[in-house]
Amino acid sequence: MNATPNDAHDDPASVDWAALAPEGGERIASLLGEVTRSDTALSELHDIIAFPAPGHTAAPRAVDFLVDAACSGQTPATDRWRPLSLLLELVSSHAEDLFPEPRDLAQWRDEVAWIVSTDTEKVLAQYRTWAEEAPDEQQRRRMANRLAVLELPHGAAALQAELDTFEALRARVPDLLELLKGAGNRGGMDRAGEWVSYLLAFLTPDAERIVAGITGASQVLLAKDLRPSRQAASSLRDMMDQALEGGAEPLPAELFALGALAGPDDIDLTVALTHQMAGGNLYNSFAASVALVMIHGSNTPREALRRIGRGGGTGSGYEGLFNESWPHCGERSPQVLGFLALGRAGDRARRLRLDILPGLIKGEEDSRALVTAAGLELVLGPRTRGATQEDHLSADYDEETLKVLWTIAELPARAWEDPELREVLAAWGLPEDPEEFRASVGVETEPEVVEPPAPAARPEPPQAQGGLFGRLFGGGR
Repeated sequence: MNATPNDAHDDPASVDWAALAPEGGERIASLLGEVTRSDTALSELHDIIAFPAPGHTAAPRAVDFLVDAACSGQTPATDRWRPLSLLLELVSSHAEDLFPEPRDLAQWRDEVAWIVSTDTEKVLAQYRTWAEEAPDEQQRRRMANRLAVLELPHGAAALQAELDTFEALRARVPDLLELLKGAGNRGGMDRAGEWVSYLLAFLTPDAERIVAGITGASQVLLAKDLRPSRQAASSLRDMMDQALEGGAEPLPAELFALGALAGPDDIDLTVALTHQMAGGNLYNSFAASVALVMIHGSNTPREALRRIGRGGGTGSGYEGLFNESWPHCGERSPQVLGFLALGRAGDRARRLRLDILPGLIKGEEDSRALVTAAGLELVLGPRTRGATQEDHLSADYDEETLKVLWTIAELPARAWEDPELREVLAAWGLPEDPEEFRASVGVETEPEVVEPPAPAARPEPPQAQGGLFGRLFGGGR
């Protein structure tokens, strides 16, 4: 596999990284040289150029080097995941903004152009208004996240670099598609085909080209009896190669990407995904079912929703199945992103999302406020309705609404210390005090069981890896 580097970027040392990233930029060239073979280099490079760190202005220039490293014939197949994982982080820093509806590139470009050419205070005031008046939670997340970046000293430059990074990645789609091919890229742990599928899924403006690349590489459009049969292994080496390749089945990550990119008018792909949904592979069946929801929205076949719910009842559960087919982006788990994405089907996926929600509210501490807000929007409508505590006390809630409210009421005391969760409750006119909240929704207070302290354990030896590697070790899930 041969990369096609940009002549201006064929040597990392030729770039004045210190000018682009004042904090740590002088180390970028050497880290880029080590990124395919060193977890520490990967983590340190991420910490310098991640969005919205001050060094993120160097990210657009780093894209070509990272793609070249992943695609180089000199890079072992087992090491290509490292630069791809960093590229995924750069393109999906606020992945929760992108589900259930993808971002409009033309609007994004216009927005950034306005930001960099307008007085900062005027921009901040406008985003505060947009966040407050957002018609739904996805729009509010987008505005609030943008506002948080703009409040940084380098905010406007970081937002420009985020867009430039996205555009730089789009220019390398042909090279990235090559990583879907070959046994080395498609088989084994941390396979390049898996990581590049996650990455390509976010490049929605290039959907047609990417979908064609994925369907060609995975042969998903061909029925099993029409796919080329493999010759019988004539040696131990052939057997090992065939085991590594794992046949022509699509990867669950490829099915995720097809769901994010394909349109409902692609009948051939819908049929192919339906075959995957009905196949014997649990993970592909689940991934194909979710992909059909993302493609068809409110017109999703009922069987796809049934299959997702059935998967949630297996030993793997929703968490395990989403972990196998969806990426882990930043602080958001695959299950959180999947829960948000299922909102594309509207009321058709309502019961399914309400089945997933309690586990997220109870278990996803980093995303608890986010999923609680999405749940309250699902059962109470948008926060802009302006409900009061008196409205809730006199309301006659249905079973679904009570299920969400009671799940919140059962949260432990430490969860109520989260200011973001209290802000979410206040936005819907619900009490921020746990005792008042429980009383308002009819849940009796029970004494919280305090576990005795565990015996002191021997201290763990210091870990050499942190940052990105600490979060991503073991794969893209």
